[in-house]
Amino acid sequence: MLQIPATRDAPSVDTLYDIVRAGLDPSAGDVPLERLMDLFRQLSDRYDCDVNSPLNMGYFCLDADAASLTAMDETNRRAANIAVEGQHPAAVAFEQLALDLTLRAFDIDPARGIGHCTACGTEANLTAMIVALTDRLSHRNPRCPDYDPALCLDASGEAEPYDYARHGCVPLRARPTVYVSPQTHVSIAKNARNLLGTASLREVPVDETLGMDVGALKAMLAADAASGDYLPFLVVGTIGATPSGIIDPLAEIGALCREHHCWFHIDAPWGGIAAFSPRLKARCLAGLEGADSLIFDPHKTLVPLGAGGTGMFLSRHRAPVERAFNVSGGAVQRHDYAYLSLQGSRANNGLRLLTALLRPTELARRIEREAALGDSLRQLLREAGWQITNETPLPVVCAIHPAMRDGVFSADDAVGYLKARGVLAQPAPLRADEPTSLRLGIISRRTDEASLRYVVEQLSEFVAERV
Repeated sequence: MLQIPATRDAPSVDTLYDIVRAGLDPSAGDVPLERLMDLFRQLSDRYDCDVNSPLNMGYFCLDADAASLTAMDETNRRAANIAVEGQHPAAVAFEQLALDLTLRAFDIDPARGIGHCTACGTEANLTAMIVALTDRLSHRNPRCPDYDPALCLDASGEAEPYDYARHGCVPLRARPTVYVSPQTHVSIAKNARNLLGTASLREVPVDETLGMDVGALKAMLAADAASGDYLPFLVVGTIGATPSGIIDPLAEIGALCREHHCWFHIDAPWGGIAAFSPRLKARCLAGLEGADSLIFDPHKTLVPLGAGGTGMFLSRHRAPVERAFNVSGGAVQRHDYAYLSLQGSRANNGLRLLTALLRPTELARRIEREAALGDSLRQLLREAGWQITNETPLPVVCAIHPAMRDGVFSADDAVGYLKARGVLAQPAPLRADEPTSLRLGIISRRTDEASLRYVVEQLSEFVAERV
């Protein structure tokens, strides 16, 4: 069966820039809109990857559908900034419904918890780190960190209790510490670099399944707290790691966080989609009730990325979120996004999200179909002689061929071969003692069994040419 390619040969960005600059030079007069749009369509159609293709098995970027595109067009036409108080109350109401439905899917009571949309998962994870710092680095914490009182003075020069939101990290006598694993998304390290310095990151080893090693985490938390040099305040677990799709042992991590009074945050940008399938939710989200916050990226699984990203920050606790971001000088409502998030100006994402959230039966059916496709792909690869290198119920499959262990070819070689045949795949380095895996995800809603057979057939031809 003919498969629509996801990949296209393209010149360098610098070469394309020269074409764009030459074709859209305003120095000779105003550039007509038609010329701008025609050139964009021409070059994008010729050179950009087609994420709508059933052979898009690379990075999580959901294909477009008519419902979400209709909603995007409607919200873009209105140009609503829903952070402006009282300006777009109807748009805010739609957004709040989308947030409440998502909170409930993750078993968070909207009356007690809080959530908001973000531009991306990195911003959502940054939000979580700020909230964790605000909540745990404070005199309100029963394990208040040791600090220099001389650096915690009010405007009159009198000593006041330490609080991160007011004093930052400067007065602390120990380094605030974040616990991650090799499978944790790099956005956590990026955010630590900007807030704390990467010396505040502590990498916990993984077990044989690539999940965070709970025994190692327990030992590290105890040793760091006892040393006086480190101040454990945040542990980051994962549902659906980007390289491997693995799920950390959430219940065990949550118990350790409660014992050591750490904020427990879960990074679930695409794996969180399991919350909308009763069948997968039980397998993927066990232990979620112990989390203080989590992130979820609807633009990876619910709606296409479109003109802007749609991430989400969700928390069981409203008070620390308000302490972190409310600079209004007064009380705020849960939909006052400018005072309950990092953002000022805010687009309306709610309408797009509701196109998926209001069809829960259809959504669950799609999620479970894609999980079944992941199982089919694993079986097809095994039958073709590949070894599966990750363990997850989510539809991302990592594999190594025995010839790769002998150095005959690499994952990059396989990715390049597939790219030439229209398949978008990725390499995934998972373990230090084995070659980099080939990673294939079920990304597009158009992917079907025929697509999987095509990919495995191409891989079999690739292997046959080399062994």
